[in-house]
Amino acid sequence: MTNLENPEYWLGMRINGERYVLPASSVQSVFLYPEAEQSLKDLRISGVVVHEGAPVYLRNHFQVLRFNRRSENIADWQQVLKPGAAPWIVVLKDGLNKGLGFRVNNISGPFHASVLSDSLFVHHNGIDHLLVEAS
Repeated sequence: MTNLENPEYWLGMRINGERYVLPASSVQSVFLYPEAEQSLKDLRISGVVVHEGAPVYLRNHFQVLRFNRRSENIADWQQVLKPGAAPWIVVLKDGLNKGLGFRVNNISGPFHASVLSDSLFVHHNGIDHLLVEAS
């Protein structure tokens, strides 16, 4: 029998129809922002939104997240999300991607779950979520 790692809180996300999970400890904030992001052409910055008075620089999810599984269809993972179809923004907390945000279609949680030490999935409410981490 495999040992369980320490139970942790997770943030579930839906991206292009697939379910993923990120440790809640790596998330600074999550907010609903269905409008298109601002483009500051004079400063050559695109994908900027303001949340709680601070700028959030948006990247595509596949630029800031990685997972430890070979994908059968990498094109689905690298499909860019449109603001209307992905109204939620997740902002990362630590590391090189601190303060960067990315859009997701939907969120669930945060929820509490234990993970088997060799598992690539977090199981919650009868649903498997693929484990991802900030790159």
